[in-house]
Amino acid sequence: VRLFAQLHSASLTLSQQEPRGVDRDDLDFHQLFVEFSQPLGTNTLTARVGRQEMALGSQRLFSLREGPNVRLGFDLARLFYESPRIQWQAFYGWRVQNQVGVFDNAVNTNEAVWGLYAVVPQALGKLGLDVYYLGFDSPDRVYGEGTAWETRHSVGARVWKDASPGSPLEVNAEALYQFGSFGSGRINAYTASADLKYYTDWANNATLGLKVDLISGDRNLGDGHLETFNALYPRGAYFGLIALLGPSNLFDVHPAVGFALNTDLMLTFDWDVFWRWQLEDGIYGPNVAPERGPGQSTAHYLGHQPGFEFAYDRGRYWAFSFEGSVFFPGPYFAQTGTNDVVMHLAASTRFKF
Repeated sequence: VRLFAQLHSASLTLSQQEPRGVDRDDLDFHQLFVEFSQPLGTNTLTARVGRQEMALGSQRLFSLREGPNVRLGFDLARLFYESPRIQWQAFYGWRVQNQVGVFDNAVNTNEAVWGLYAVVPQALGKLGLDVYYLGFDSPDRVYGEGTAWETRHSVGARVWKDASPGSPLEVNAEALYQFGSFGSGRINAYTASADLKYYTDWANNATLGLKVDLISGDRNLGDGHLETFNALYPRGAYFGLIALLGPSNLFDVHPAVGFALNTDLMLTFDWDVFWRWQLEDGIYGPNVAPERGPGQSTAHYLGHQPGFEFAYDRGRYWAFSFEGSVFFPGPYFAQTGTNDVVMHLAASTRFKF
């Protein structure tokens, strides 16, 4: 039996804007759960109930929400089963509604989640396999199509492989389909992603990467049905810390090259290019909220975003990074409103003890 408690306090200074729940939380329990574990030979069965974090797979749908001050939490009942060949978990609960005060975070019963997630580390030779079903229910979800009660089901699979000596290719590919109801209409959405990295000794231990995402959008705005993909609780920095675009109604191609300057230093350059997948739908933010509608634009092309990252990782205790990116807007932004070039610079340091 294990009782786990974790307090957090997140502050916001030098900001002219009213703090949001992801920016400030004076004091609260980030995690507070009780856990019961029972060995079953070489396997283990675990039940966990309470407030907790949950990151699934590559965090495309359920993430820790690194980036903002306040990480993502859920009030859940979870059941885990672990064996040498397979690990799976089942869960049901609600997202925590963050407030900025002291011990005032509430259970958000208007946003329910449930699912079953299984991981087979060596299902396809050297490839690991994740398969899952995820459920989501909320009475007041907003898309370009409108606002309505959303009940959405996601079924998907992910194949992955880490790089290793003699096998320098890292693979992370995922595809999923979503169905359900949006008000009186149907949900019919999908996404597919491939993220490849190749580690080579060429040019001082270079890393070559290519990431491609195809993410559905609404085909016919105003017909009552919804084809916009809901990424649920994705990584905040899905397309970099600049975080201008969220993973809905997009197609992007994202090459990158990194150089290991020594065992502690890594310099990476990347270039992300974006298009709208459906002209009838607009663009969405990192929190899957509508940012700008389609207007009268007939442009697929959204823009491109070059960037860099300089990372220093001293191991267990210290890490430092400095990164920057510039978003150059395409014709869609000029046809629907402001189309300013956006620059983002960020420096961060971490000390753990």
